[in-house]
Amino acid sequence: MAARRAARRRRRLTPRRWLPFAALTALVVGAVMVSSEVPSKPPSDIDPVLDTSRLPAVAAADAISSTWYCAGGTATGDGIAELSVVLANDAPRGATADITMMGQDGKQETTQVDVPSHGRARVRASEVLDAEWVGAVVEVRGGRVGVDREVTGPAGFDAAPCSAVAGDHWYVASGATARGSEEYLSIFNPFADPASVAISFATDTGRRTPQSLRALSIPARSVRTIKLNDTITNRTAVATSVVARSGRVVVDRVQTYDGQGEVIGIGDDANPPQGLVSTPASPVRAPRWIIPAARIGAGVETQIAIYNPGSKTAEVDVVLTPQDPKLNPEIEPVGLTIRPREQAVVSLSEVDGVVPDTDMWVDVRSLEGVPVVAERISFFGKPATRTGATATAGTPIAATRWMVTQGGATRSRTTTVQVVNPGDTKAKITVVTLDGGDRDVLESASIELDPGDRRSLDLEAAGAAATVIVTSSKPVVVGSSIAVAEGPGLSVQLASPFPESVVALPPVS
Repeated sequence: MAARRAARRRRRLTPRRWLPFAALTALVVGAVMVSSEVPSKPPSDIDPVLDTSRLPAVAAADAISSTWYCAGGTATGDGIAELSVVLANDAPRGATADITMMGQDGKQETTQVDVPSHGRARVRASEVLDAEWVGAVVEVRGGRVGVDREVTGPAGFDAAPCSAVAGDHWYVASGATARGSEEYLSIFNPFADPASVAISFATDTGRRTPQSLRALSIPARSVRTIKLNDTITNRTAVATSVVARSGRVVVDRVQTYDGQGEVIGIGDDANPPQGLVSTPASPVRAPRWIIPAARIGAGVETQIAIYNPGSKTAEVDVVLTPQDPKLNPEIEPVGLTIRPREQAVVSLSEVDGVVPDTDMWVDVRSLEGVPVVAERISFFGKPATRTGATATAGTPIAATRWMVTQGGATRSRTTTVQVVNPGDTKAKITVVTLDGGDRDVLESASIELDPGDRRSLDLEAAGAAATVIVTSSKPVVVGSSIAVAEGPGLSVQLASPFPESVVALPPVS
């Protein structure tokens, strides 16, 4: 084993030696807590089979109905993260969706919307229910529908697919409560019975299991939002584990940066971050995660957060591969030893061999199969042309067919779609756009993608905010980005796979 690892030219770092701009190592409390109120369902050390059905996906072809859960937004008309639900339908027949908004006090309202064939629909939460915080249950009859949740506020904009399940274990790999940043944890119980959860944290100064959060009640059909700054104060790195002691819940994180706080980055390009981050927590752990887009540059800082909520040490490689790998020098993998219930954050600005302004993709590999969770965090500021913050979950799957709900650019937003081929043979990529009831092949975006390479597709001919369907001859990973033209606002997210085309990423031994 030692010889094999040495042959791979790995650079071994323990989390506490990786401190690029602040204390970026934290002890992560998983589901096993030293307490008289220990949750009864801790995660196993090795998940034998990744349950891909727990991940967001387009409705199955034979599904009579499908359900999504969209948590973590405000609905007052002028809140910090005003929630909208965006639905896209890749089917020759229309679909009908019942969208129920549930507030923090048990109030709820339902609206019905038609999702046209090869078209989209949008519903703003504040037009359905006036509430400080809301969660949405989206129940769709018919169609091949994908559902995104989008938030906007004074700090910026973000978007991501809604959650596919309610569950009993949720993980948030990154967060911050340092000066200039605020983090909110939304816990949504869409069911008729109350739920109880235990919440634990990892910070750059150690583990925290606040007494008040060890048996937190979530009333039926309601959302409960916790401002972490009130409990976990002034921390540059916060990771969270939520375990349902009874019932099932959906967990989301909202993070704001006001542009006046802690500096992120290195040297003259360092900036106080400004932006809005809102992404669902992860309901799964896995031994391998792919993040389809990453870069650093003037005013751009990117980090990869990984944590290990189990009880066995994880030996992890963070493998960075530049676009056109045959034309760019190989980057030595960053090796991490992440002890049980610990978190590590890698700043790409500190990795030898990373060339600024070079597009890359990231492959996080737990070498002994110990399941972890991985996420990308990026900050954009002067002199970059964009301003904003974004967090993007990695994916433990690949697929031959993906939906990007909002792929086409608009007058107020620019967009990109990225495709990564993690396999060892070429992949033939074809692209179709859904726009106003039409389903058109986008010839300009059709490419052949070499093994180990990634590309941004040519979407110049796509309609405004058109939905994009990416089909590949081999399993690939697809992501997208949306940036607002004026002011802070940036979203980098995964696309939604079609479930019949999904395969789990093979672990690396």
